[in-house]
Amino acid sequence: MHLLVGNPTAQSGRNAERISRVRELLDIHGLTHELMATQPGGLTITAVTEAVRTGRYSTIVAMGGDGTFREVGAGILDSGVSVVMGMLPTGTANDQGRSFGMSAAPEALDRNVVTLAERNMVPLDAGKLIAPVQAGGPATTTWFFDSAGWGMSARVLRWRNEDRNVVGQVPVLRELYRDKFVYAGAVLQAFLASYVQQQDFDCEVETPDGAGGVTRTRLEGITDLIVKNTRYYAGAWVFDETASSEDGLLELVPLRGRNELIARALLAHEQVPLYTEEMREAGMDLSGILRAPWFNLRFVERDVRVEAQVDGDEHPGGTAWRVEVVRHALRLIVPAARSEG
Repeated sequence: MHLLVGNPTAQSGRNAERISRVRELLDIHGLTHELMATQPGGLTITAVTEAVRTGRYSTIVAMGGDGTFREVGAGILDSGVSVVMGMLPTGTANDQGRSFGMSAAPEALDRNVVTLAERNMVPLDAGKLIAPVQAGGPATTTWFFDSAGWGMSARVLRWRNEDRNVVGQVPVLRELYRDKFVYAGAVLQAFLASYVQQQDFDCEVETPDGAGGVTRTRLEGITDLIVKNTRYYAGAWVFDETASSEDGLLELVPLRGRNELIARALLAHEQVPLYTEEMREAGMDLSGILRAPWFNLRFVERDVRVEAQVDGDEHPGGTAWRVEVVRHALRLIVPAARSEG
């Protein structure tokens, strides 16, 4: 039995039509299933956990964007029960789907359901974001599968969500200014704001040295810090061509200011590989990417609080974190002809 987890109210209700089409396709391919609607406020994770623990389902399918993928994956891991995870991408960035060759376009639904029926599986690492004990309370743990980030990327998400809430109140604008347009507007807002006040911070990083000890690195004057698990970022950028979501390692990507943001965009964008030595000579150097099974991060904030995001959703900020990988945490259904990369 499959459990299909999706949001019928997404995209102004249009996602309900997609869900109906998917259910028809699941029936055609003999995949018995039940539907669970996503719930607000992170309650989807608890609902998935409880559903998995009933023992009724062999496969849990996330239909939506990277945020829905995270909630379903976290629910499975919190259950402590070994079940298979599938995905039917419909999100804007679609980092998870693109990393494994799956499109989020409406016309790809048929092919994606066939992928579920073919049941080709690969292991998927999970990231674990741990905030230390504060004020005598317990440490908090958050699962992620795509990325965690601090700085400009998190600020962009907050502005995107604020814009989306405002635009959502105006019917005409709601139809014109949505999905990637909303995100692009937030990116532009952040980029322009950086010319007025470049909000940078320092980060002290600890990584294992391979001999039982710790290597300490101080990153100074960074405007964005990203921890990646899967290949794609923001739907089109690949920071590390050698990275894999099943190698037991995470990638730590620092960005320093507008120049490096531009350089990374040009170098890492899958369709615009234009970074040249001339750019390097002009001062557009790239910071090194760190790869490790865990990182201890301590932020040294300056004039502003360092905001955080997890898999495209806002996350409470903080100044100290541990980020670690759980290797092969999930079994994920992907196209038989495509693996990551």
